[in-house]
Amino acid sequence: MKPYALLFIGLMLAGCSPSRMAVQVALPLVESQVLAMQEERDPELAEQAIPANLKILEGLLKQDPDNTWILENLAEGFCGYAFSFLEDTEPERASSLYERGKDYAIRATIIRTGREKWQDLSLDEWSHALNEVQASHQPALYWMGQCWGSWLMQNLDSVEAFADIPRLEKLMNKVHDLNPSFHYAGPHLFLGAFYGGRSKMLGGNPEKSRHHFEKALELTENKYLLTRLLFAKTYAVQNQDRELFKLQLQTVLQAPTDLLPEQRLANQVARKKAAKLLEQIDELF
Repeated sequence: MKPYALLFIGLMLAGCSPSRMAVQVALPLVESQVLAMQEERDPELAEQAIPANLKILEGLLKQDPDNTWILENLAEGFCGYAFSFLEDTEPERASSLYERGKDYAIRATIIRTGREKWQDLSLDEWSHALNEVQASHQPALYWMGQCWGSWLMQNLDSVEAFADIPRLEKLMNKVHDLNPSFHYAGPHLFLGAFYGGRSKMLGGNPEKSRHHFEKALELTENKYLLTRLLFAKTYAVQNQDRELFKLQLQTVLQAPTDLLPEQRLANQVARKKAAKLLEQIDELF
């Protein structure tokens, strides 16, 4: 059997460049780093470490530019870093990183779907493209929408941002239809903030917002604290519900540290942001 085994290995090597092979060998270690970062309990340590990890991923991508796992994790990484550590203090920089994450997600979407054109589509063309997507395309589509939506919320005074709203709404409703539980009920969380962060005059919908936030809490068994943070920051503020605002943020602050160990960093970020937001209650209501 040895000659056949050697032949099989030789055929594999012939179809895979040395640089891509090196990436494949490194990916399990990188994936472990990603998981370890998500479990981190110290946000300050994470803030210092994440940029280096993102540059490692970008370096690996240069050797394997069509690797959708790398592309999707870069989109998630830039989006998460901008939200967690930049949005409140350096909005312009956060906006730039959201765009960077979106670009990576679009590249992943093109590879996943086999459809080369995803930008500069008319609304009808955009709807047609979304009608053709499958469940396996969801990670790329979700992070495209998440980065895009986060950028939009930083640029609400932009004509370009408002022109994007119908496409973004269609995209994330489609992502929701594919699997509403994806990434800790991420589609529900996104739509809750999307409909809750704007007045009715600007396209907000408080009824839809509250529905999506409550479904996100239900699906995550109240363990993913970013849901409560954004429920307070968007829906409660927009609808001037002071008691709901206090309830959600105080619940975040009182939650156990290890409520969701695999997303400990996200919950710690939610706790840190909740404390600052609660200090602003008299300014917001």
